[in-house]
Amino acid sequence: MACDFFVSGTHKWIFAPRGTGIIWARENAWAKLRPVIPSFTDEVETAWMENRAPLGPIRATWVSPGGYHTFEHQWAMIDAFRFHHQIGRNRVAERIHALNEQCKEGLAKMRHVKLYTPRGSTLSAGLICFDVNGMQPKAVVKRLLQHRIVASTTPYGTSYARLAPSLVNTPKEVDATLRAIRAMAY
Repeated sequence: MACDFFVSGTHKWIFAPRGTGIIWARENAWAKLRPVIPSFTDEVETAWMENRAPLGPIRATWVSPGGYHTFEHQWAMIDAFRFHHQIGRNRVAERIHALNEQCKEGLAKMRHVKLYTPRGSTLSAGLICFDVNGMQPKAVVKRLLQHRIVASTTPYGTSYARLAPSLVNTPKEVDATLRAIRAMAY
């Protein structure tokens, strides 16, 4: 990717525990950062106590907060990455695109639904935003939850109902979601 830093959450798409993520950087890129929270490594903690910048080249361990580390979360991340590696990147992407295309095509056919996410897989992947005529997005999410369908609303100024068919879903579950949304027509 030719990037200096790569940062990603690992909960939503990798299925690691909530609150987990990764940071990768080129070795020479760490020097561009300045620790702002003591990591409890000797030099960083001392520098923080003395109100000065740490001495020496900055390392990855210096930009991670100190305190108790949740090793069980780190171990679970390994299993989550292993799970994806065993399936294979191409198969994961194909599955997510196929389920999302199925869902977008179904929503696009409903007169009482306004689909905001582009239908082609070149412009969208795993998130689908839509409205149901006459219903607030939160009401759509609540109604879907009554059918044991997990959806959310977008956290932006203009809120939409949002679905994210993913690797752990099946085409039957997408069909069930579409039936539940079809039943919201009035």
